[in-house]
Amino acid sequence: MGKRQSLRATMITNFDSTEQSQEWNDLVKQYPAYPSIRNLWCRTDTYRPCERLLNDYTDIATHFAGIVRTAYMYCPKIMLTEAQLLDGLFFLALGPTAVNGVLGKSYKDGPAIIVSGRHPTLEDCLVAFTTKSIEDVKEDAQKAAEQENETILPEDLVCAGTEEQLTVRPLEYCVFGTTVTWNQALGLNSRFYTEFTNRLKHAHETGELKSTIIAEMYAQLLYGAEADGDASDWYGAAIEDRCRFLGQRWQEWIDAEKQGLVLYENQNDASVKELTKSKGFVPYFEANARDCAEVLRKQFHLRDLAGAANTGSSGGNDTTVTFAQTLQAIAKMPKRTDARMCIDRAVELPEGKPALRETETDEETVDESVDGSTGKWFGKSVGKVGKVEKPEMSRQLLRDWYQFVYQKTMAQHLGAYLVAVSAPNNSFARLAGDRSSRSSLVLNGSITKQLGKMPFVLFATFCYQSQPVIEAWRKCNADTSKRIQKINTRNVAYAVEQACQQKSLKGDGIDMLWSALVAGVLALLSALSDNVWFNGKSPIWLVVMVAWFIGIVPNLIDIAKWLLGVRSSFKTVVYLE
Repeated sequence: MGKRQSLRATMITNFDSTEQSQEWNDLVKQYPAYPSIRNLWCRTDTYRPCERLLNDYTDIATHFAGIVRTAYMYCPKIMLTEAQLLDGLFFLALGPTAVNGVLGKSYKDGPAIIVSGRHPTLEDCLVAFTTKSIEDVKEDAQKAAEQENETILPEDLVCAGTEEQLTVRPLEYCVFGTTVTWNQALGLNSRFYTEFTNRLKHAHETGELKSTIIAEMYAQLLYGAEADGDASDWYGAAIEDRCRFLGQRWQEWIDAEKQGLVLYENQNDASVKELTKSKGFVPYFEANARDCAEVLRKQFHLRDLAGAANTGSSGGNDTTVTFAQTLQAIAKMPKRTDARMCIDRAVELPEGKPALRETETDEETVDESVDGSTGKWFGKSVGKVGKVEKPEMSRQLLRDWYQFVYQKTMAQHLGAYLVAVSAPNNSFARLAGDRSSRSSLVLNGSITKQLGKMPFVLFATFCYQSQPVIEAWRKCNADTSKRIQKINTRNVAYAVEQACQQKSLKGDGIDMLWSALVAGVLALLSALSDNVWFNGKSPIWLVVMVAWFIGIVPNLIDIAKWLLGVRSSFKTVVYLE
């Protein structure tokens, strides 16, 4: 990709809807009585599980805050696709008010969230994302059947509704934690299709909210077969209340866009095309696939297997050849469903383990000065450092590779930089970041935790007081020298650490004791050097060097403690091209 004239926005790999779902599940499974995804969106006068979960376990919001604030420091505009918002667990659970609050937004700040869609309004995006005509669903099902999808049978295409009526869109929904199948979308009764179509068609006339209509129809589809008011699972909630909170959150985001609290961009609008100057999704995908495939070829020494990948001849063991063949195949598939199907068919490859996310590990970092009692020098241990495993040739690595290529392509297509927050060492995001040191900025992962723990007032104050440091970091691009990149990145990390320091009497007392101890040791060394080690015949430069070294030892200790205090096996990577 060519160099951009200016940084417009960032897209965050963690905010892909599947990534949000995985990180959400990793977080909530630690809690003893968390509601399942199917219960999360229920809301009655007495039962509000999502809001209760967020207030009982604030680590969920803290985790989200760390991610979005880390990216916000590099660019004050966060780009989301319509799917990342409308099917994103964190954004829907928290809502626009909480998300803007996390970023410390006030009257003087413009919107930080940009939603990019392919329809005139955000409400139109919701309708297109969740609904489809019966005719279109049948056509899609027939195409899938032609691609050897044996799960689709001819009888599945029989439907009680007419071709022009609407039904729910068959899709894997992270927000529901389930997949709506072709059979489900086409297997409902005629009353459902008629009611659904008429309510949406006349919503503006009747005053109904489209978000509410869609939420109620999905509740009827997914949970309608269950007993109405089943106290054992739904706490007496009627069917229409079982997705009520989801409909409310969808509407809050739609209203936030209308109020100007969130920006919406129609990708098909001429002014947006002029702004992004995109060459098209496919050209970017082909270039990224080519570059990222080279990363894996170097990692696993696949260069000599190019012929084997093309001809099927044996240039290595079966696993290596299959890996090379599958990699070459998916590098030509800009459609995600095709690539996923291709990877799943590579049964000769081991499944492999996904890269360990920060939400899954008990990694130990020295969280310096988060607790005032730890003092300025000595932080506290907050867990165990997760064992970093090397990536292996597997289907999971290919999924990771393709996900990165797809997300980077989408970011470039929409005129944004891609940011991977808290990427583990063995993830492809880290491998890609290490490929060219000048094409990426790497920030220590523990900074994300510190930013997440900041109260929103402190974060807003930090952003204001550290403007020179943050602006210098934002100006770093692929043309900036590596030395300047490192200096500005370390300046940002240091500014965050300083902003997070807390004071206490105990902490100051420990500081003074250690200072007195170090001063005593240095005084002893100084006396020994004057009266024992040097007898007046030592060269003057040596005496000066020893005195200088003794004088700066306290500063060296501070530097060493800070470097140790921000260590982490997770890194945030900003991809600059």
